[in-house]
Amino acid sequence: MNYYQFTAEDLAADDYFKEWVCSPTAGTEAFWRTFLSEFPERYYQVEEARLLVMGLQKIQQRPVLAGREDALWGRIEDSLEEARPLPVVRWLTGRQVWKVAATVILVLGASWFSLQQLGIIQFPAGGLGQTEGKWIEVVNDASQVMHVQLADGSRVELQKKGRLRYREELIGAQREVYLTGDAFFNVRKNPGKPFVVYANGLVTKVLGTSFRINAPVEASTVTVDVRTGRVSVYPNQENSTSDPESKGMVLTPNQKAVFERDKGTLTKTLTDIPSLLIPNQRFEFDDARAPRVFSTIGRAYGVEMIFDEELMQHCSVTMNINEEDFFQKLDVICKVLGAHYKLIDAQVVIYSKGCPK
Repeated sequence: MNYYQFTAEDLAADDYFKEWVCSPTAGTEAFWRTFLSEFPERYYQVEEARLLVMGLQKIQQRPVLAGREDALWGRIEDSLEEARPLPVVRWLTGRQVWKVAATVILVLGASWFSLQQLGIIQFPAGGLGQTEGKWIEVVNDASQVMHVQLADGSRVELQKKGRLRYREELIGAQREVYLTGDAFFNVRKNPGKPFVVYANGLVTKVLGTSFRINAPVEASTVTVDVRTGRVSVYPNQENSTSDPESKGMVLTPNQKAVFERDKGTLTKTLTDIPSLLIPNQRFEFDDARAPRVFSTIGRAYGVEMIFDEELMQHCSVTMNINEEDFFQKLDVICKVLGAHYKLIDAQVVIYSKGCPK
């Protein structure tokens, strides 16, 4: 069962989840604790579903005052009629009652309030899924980028359909946020409080830098692209080792990590279009030796270039490649020299047979 894809409504209708909430056992406790430790960004949905199950259980157990019951069900029936052209059945059994009731509570804010007033559902102080301080969750339903400023001054550009959860104030030893979707982070430096992003099973930890994370909820991969600074990324598998960062990697500018959620693998490569790290660097070469050309490009983009300098000492090029991007530069040079390259672990390896004297 792929519970990661479940909404709060789906979880509230799931028998195994309801068993954990209503009659927990050692097995269900272990399963859901492990699930939350691996996917902390789903905590909000799990907590919302847990409250739904608890509230719906009370609905079945407690009578409601007749007058208020009729008014409440009237609003529920109106909502269901808008959602689908089917006759409304007030009382259902089995899985249906959980599915419909969960949908009703999620859709009808007024009905939820009525249930709370009746004592059927009660919110914990401070809101859902909050253990320390007040949390804020934003969802970008617009087509434009949403700009979010965090309490520490860090800025986030949240893309369409992205979801971000963060604390209203700086509390604790770390600055923690939870992301689903695509977002660019510009993190304010604070060596005393690392900035940590949880996204679809991958943890990104920094002190101060700028980077992009793409973690769509339905996708099997999570990517982290670094623009400036250094970033530590590692799978969120806290139970597998005392030091989860030891199973991760450090990224520098123009490097990208790709996390395959299904396989649990983490690999390093270059960003799709590496950006220039040395401003105003020129790429105009006049009978320049190939080793110097490759070294110049590598330094300008912060990319390690591996080649046999002795083998290529007699190779030279004359060209102007200021307008080409990183990979286009490599393509042009290698074509002229009769060489080729491969990208291996964020390093560029040049293969050449050399040039005649």
